[in-house]
Amino acid sequence: MEITVLVNPSAGKQTILKETQEIQRILEEGGAHVRMVEPRTPEEAQELISRKTDRPDLFVCCGGDGTLSTAVNSLLKSNVKVPLGYIPSGSTNDFANTLGISKDPLQAAKMILNGTPRPLDAGSFFQRHFIYVASFGAFTQASYSAPQSLKNSLGHMAYVIEGLKELPQIKAYHMAVETEQDKTEGDYLFGAVSNSTSLAGMFRLDPETVKLNDGLFEITLVKNPRNLLEFHRILSSMLSGKFDPEMITFLHAKKAVFHCEEAIPWSLDGEYAPGTRDVEIRVKEKAYALSY
Repeated sequence: MEITVLVNPSAGKQTILKETQEIQRILEEGGAHVRMVEPRTPEEAQELISRKTDRPDLFVCCGGDGTLSTAVNSLLKSNVKVPLGYIPSGSTNDFANTLGISKDPLQAAKMILNGTPRPLDAGSFFQRHFIYVASFGAFTQASYSAPQSLKNSLGHMAYVIEGLKELPQIKAYHMAVETEQDKTEGDYLFGAVSNSTSLAGMFRLDPETVKLNDGLFEITLVKNPRNLLEFHRILSSMLSGKFDPEMITFLHAKKAVFHCEEAIPWSLDGEYAPGTRDVEIRVKEKAYALSY
């Protein structure tokens, strides 16, 4: 088996660089011929993945959820059908937590060798794709504005610190949301279209309601609280994963169209994405395969 390992040396607290030799050893002892590469930019990673010659049997992403998201975008854009492996080493690793992939890089490498490729859904957002969440509103900016140096030194706390900076500027957006079955409208503090049980390392969804390859995404819409009591109800609800239906709208859908009175910024797997007044998000069922 030919394996190309894409290493993001800037991921998380940069500890993955201490493990790359051992990761290579484990994969090679499992019978693979391994090539380790460190793409300097997402464009360079895409060029490596989209090559028509010298394609490996498996690409392994060594980094955070954003590294995996970059690889999936490259595969789908280039229509490449090579499966992926994932060794998580980011700051929060929300998607890895959902998948049950070990945080120990060496154990994750063994999971790849012993696993089989499983089809997973992805989402489309204009010309881009996301693997586990597209979100807007409160604390969304923290996911892409936290400085890399702060992420490296503090890990998940970097997002918490950056999120606290947003508190004085948090605003609700009046929005209508249409799916193939439902239509809702209101003032929302936060919204997410997701395929994960963990969002921002803080919010939890019931694993019984989240299926990663059923062609459906979960839509979470958090209403604008009118007072401190409602704010506490929202916070308690999000942290427990047991949603208060009066404060949080929860839907399943193949497609969602968001109509807002203004263009608002979004976050795709933790990366900034400019939005328009009308945003359509679709599920690409079983869009790629991940071995774990």
